[in-house]
Amino acid sequence: MGSKFEAKLYYASLDKAAKEGEEIARAFSFNAPPVDPFEIARSERELIHLEECHFQNAFDGRIQYVGPRFLICLNTKYNDWPHSGPHHTKIIFTLGHELGHFFLPKHRNYLVTSKQPHKSFTEFTADPAVEKQADCFASGLLMPGYLLQRYVNQANFISLSTFHEVRKLFRVSLTGLLVRWTQLSHYPIATIAIKNGRIRYGWISKPLRERGGYQIRRGEACLGKDAKAFAAQNQPAHEYRQGEGSGAMANWIDFDRVRLLTQEFYFTIPHTNTVWVLAIADEGDLVRYREE
Repeated sequence: MGSKFEAKLYYASLDKAAKEGEEIARAFSFNAPPVDPFEIARSERELIHLEECHFQNAFDGRIQYVGPRFLICLNTKYNDWPHSGPHHTKIIFTLGHELGHFFLPKHRNYLVTSKQPHKSFTEFTADPAVEKQADCFASGLLMPGYLLQRYVNQANFISLSTFHEVRKLFRVSLTGLLVRWTQLSHYPIATIAIKNGRIRYGWISKPLRERGGYQIRRGEACLGKDAKAFAAQNQPAHEYRQGEGSGAMANWIDFDRVRLLTQEFYFTIPHTNTVWVLAIADEGDLVRYREE
């Protein structure tokens, strides 16, 4: 990610996108979960035309300005996966992502001026900044802080059952909730994606960033004993699995000023062949480091 200054700018842009998504949820008067992006798209039908079709592997979502409206195409192939309700959570998140391209001013201006179609692969699988911003907009829209934060910050440590209960309540994807949980947490936590035994990318909570823990060990080998064993057993990822373990925050981020031991949850996501990790450290350990 470069220097600490560049890292701060990066996180600021993502936080801003998430806040703008949250404001859209508030503007459409969603006062209880779940937030329905299809309702928002229907409310904007004078400017948005929505098409749903099986587009195979071409994209997750696609948006194009075809004046005077924006055409949003959703790939319904994900409805072939087990799900409850009319749409799989992957499709719900993808619509939130495409609404990000519609509502975020710079994204919208580019679509209008270029008139080129924009294809997206969502849920934090694409590297370009505009895609990360649209993903964060979707997280803020579907999981606004004014609804989700009380669950995130109820306790330093959580259980897998609690995490899944919240996910079911908000009707969101696992990966989307992992990232948003980290964005909103008042505790030292990190969410990390592992592929082929190496750290691909991740997110760090604000308390850790405020102490200088900005850098994910991107590209480095997975080091934690429990995480390494789980990843080795689940790559290639043929089916969803989950597990628990322990480790240290320094295995995931460049922050070794104090040894932060972690409670860790592991999730295998088959369609991206990725293992996701939620690492949670004790707030008391971070407080003691600050006092020293």
